[in-house]
Amino acid sequence: MLSLLSSGDHFYATITPASGGLVGPTGDVIAYTLYADNSTNYPIARNVAYDFARNGILDVLGLLGSITPKTVPIYLRTQIGSNVAAGLYQENLTVTWSWDYCSGISVLGGCLGRDIGSGVQTLNVSLTVTNDCQITTPDISFSSAPVVAGFGTVSQSMSVSCTKGSNYTVGLDDGQNVSGGRRRMKSSANNYLAYDIFKSAGTVRWGASGAARRASADADVNPGAGTGTGSQVFNYNAKVYTDQATPPAATYSDSVILDVQF
Repeated sequence: MLSLLSSGDHFYATITPASGGLVGPTGDVIAYTLYADNSTNYPIARNVAYDFARNGILDVLGLLGSITPKTVPIYLRTQIGSNVAAGLYQENLTVTWSWDYCSGISVLGGCLGRDIGSGVQTLNVSLTVTNDCQITTPDISFSSAPVVAGFGTVSQSMSVSCTKGSNYTVGLDDGQNVSGGRRRMKSSANNYLAYDIFKSAGTVRWGASGAARRASADADVNPGAGTGTGSQVFNYNAKVYTDQATPPAATYSDSVILDVQF
């Protein structure tokens, strides 16, 4: 139906935003761009009339020459790199429509009538940002020793980078072979070597529930709520218990799950 369109015909949409982007509960703003198609080839500038009669968009949508109501899709893409807090982000857009085009052509090519009109719609744009984290945790290696007393203390740290403004706790589960409140490594012959992981440089066991967890405010580096950029660092030390009998020589291992709760 593009043959119905002459150079003077138009199908304008003017989008007027209520704010400068999607605004969240803490006042953070997520910028985004509007498009007339899903390939992002045709950006729509705010407060400027965009003509859907150009670039073949109306033809693709099948809007012209049809009495059936049609939907005009508007696409958006957020800008990468926004550092914002979790929550619901919204913006109201006022879309002002104005159209004037030949609605039918005679056999001889003359215009049989024009469709002229206007309208205003309000469009609510919203998205939800959820809390998330990036976690870096090195493996713990006690190396080797002939007796349990020969294993030294391993002092390391893990880094956690969470959503801006998020308060969270970090927990470590008991591993796969816990017994008597102690974590244990296991050999292929089903022998065990008890060890544990302690908070910072102290002797308080780092666990998975209640006070055994560590709060973001308790981070050794950058304590407090998540910043969205950079990392909060939690130091720890791991020790093999020396009040146990030395098990048979073998490779001993365990897996401990770290979890973050908001």
